[in-house]
Amino acid sequence: MNNALKFVMALVVTILLMLTFRALVFTVYTVRGSALEPCFVDGDRVLVNRWSYGLRTGGGGLFKYARWFGSQITHGDLAVFNCPVGRQHSVSAKEALAYYCTGVPGDTVRIGGAELTVPGKGAPCRVTAANAPLFSYLYNMFEGRKAVVSDGKLYVDGRLTRCAVLANDYYWFSSGRPDDGSDSRYFGLVPETYIIGKVVMLLYSVDGDRPAFRRLRPDRRLLIIRNGNDGGARR
Repeated sequence: MNNALKFVMALVVTILLMLTFRALVFTVYTVRGSALEPCFVDGDRVLVNRWSYGLRTGGGGLFKYARWFGSQITHGDLAVFNCPVGRQHSVSAKEALAYYCTGVPGDTVRIGGAELTVPGKGAPCRVTAANAPLFSYLYNMFEGRKAVVSDGKLYVDGRLTRCAVLANDYYWFSSGRPDDGSDSRYFGLVPETYIIGKVVMLLYSVDGDRPAFRRLRPDRRLLIIRNGNDGGARR
């Protein structure tokens, strides 16, 4: 009986340690779809370092959001983040996405025929009739404040705001494919509070269309991921 109890306790401790490691250090995600081809394909299992930009804790439920030893994303990083659209109240409950960072605070990005300056934490931005709807959306969606646009003017918490100052850094992400619109051209800017970590390794890859004994792709395993300055990735 004692040996059985020791075994159960050891098993429970091992499972708890594994769950803690997964939640606080590294997490494995599965690539779905073709948005990141040819660098990544459907069925790739990638390892994400949750400390790359500082460990994110809280932000959904009883605990307040915090970022431990935080650092900014750099151009070309393949980052994993929670989708900034959706009805889930908890950030961590939203779908996890992975795209290349192509716009950091202060950068100018182009969407359609319009240019957009990526806003940063504490950096004053002049409000115009053109960007007032964007700032209104960011305030309401991510900043925890109430904003409306009336006659091309921005009102935050009932006060006319000619210069917007946000509490978050924001980022622009791209799939790296001009013909693919599933990236920030669809879901918009991503706040720092939604960032999970950085993809650091391709562990292995599974081809679901092959027979069970041949599903592992032999040329796609244990590959280190290195970001490039142009938003691509080299393996």
